[in-house]
Amino acid sequence: MNELLLKKRFQKSLAMYDENAFIQKSMAETLVNILPAKDYDRILEIGCGSGLLTQQCAQKLKYKKYTANDIVEECYKIIIKYDKNVNFIPGNIEEIKLENKKYNLIISNAVFQWFNNPCAVIEKLQTHLKANGILAFSTFGSKNFYEIKKLLGIGLNYYEYPEKAKEDIIELEFDSITALLKHIQNTGVNALTNYTFTKGRLLQFEKEYIKQFGKFKLTYNPVYVVINYPEH
Repeated sequence: MNELLLKKRFQKSLAMYDENAFIQKSMAETLVNILPAKDYDRILEIGCGSGLLTQQCAQKLKYKKYTANDIVEECYKIIIKYDKNVNFIPGNIEEIKLENKKYNLIISNAVFQWFNNPCAVIEKLQTHLKANGILAFSTFGSKNFYEIKKLLGIGLNYYEYPEKAKEDIIELEFDSITALLKHIQNTGVNALTNYTFTKGRLLQFEKEYIKQFGKFKLTYNPVYVVINYPEH
């Protein structure tokens, strides 16, 4: 993960994120719905962004203390509307040192795909869970953005989680190639590359898209992981 590029792109797309990130919103709803319990003492959210998951937790879960983290500091000003008492921790969770606190639930929506070493993150977060604590997160599988990777040869390398509790395949259709690319841009996920389109390159990309897929479709592959840690 290019941290500076990722942060820049998500800062730029923050205002437009909720309007375009309907897949991520659905993932947040699903993640909260499949949790084995709805009552927690202390919750830590990793990568809160514009608060799609924060809102779901505030509406559907009971808790005493909510702590949220994100690489973009401005997110704090957004999520306090869902919980005015939220404790915010800025920074990249792969690098920052968490205080010596324990949580009953650590949760994250559509973030783990950005980590350079998701297994190391899981091990790190596990040390901050209380006995019988739960780590729950949504991310994406190997079929995510299949079309982009096939045509351009670029994309993230998605980790396969053996503990996944649920997996979906969702195809979105767009009226044009520009609408498809705009959707990607407005959800911040173009941070995976510095790829730029010239007019000629865009026309060629459009032709190849129709030739390969017959329409302007984009595949999402949501994956949900829920791990219970009875002992440490």
